[in-house]
Amino acid sequence: MRKFGVSVIPKSSKRAMEWLSDSEAKVWVNAAPEKGKANKEVRRVIAEHLNVKPSRVRIVSGETSSKKIVEVDV
Repeated sequence: MRKFGVSVIPKSSKRAMEWLSDSEAKVWVNAAPEKGKANKEVRRVIAEHLNVKPSRVRIVSGETSSKKIVEVDV
C-alpha cells in the first residue's frame, strides 16, 4: 500500500502525472471538477502511471478539493 498527496489541475489541455517528491505528485486531467468526473480521471491517470488497475487507486481524503490524499494498492 502506498499513500501520497496529489495536487490536481482540472480542465487541463494535457493528461499527465509528475512526481514532485516521494510523497507528493501533481496530476493534470481534462475533466471538469463536477459530479466526480475529475476524480475518476485522476484515478485513471494515476493507475496508468503506476501500471495498476484504477480499482486499486482510492482517494482517501479531498474528494471535493484540488489537494487529495491517495492510496494505491501496488
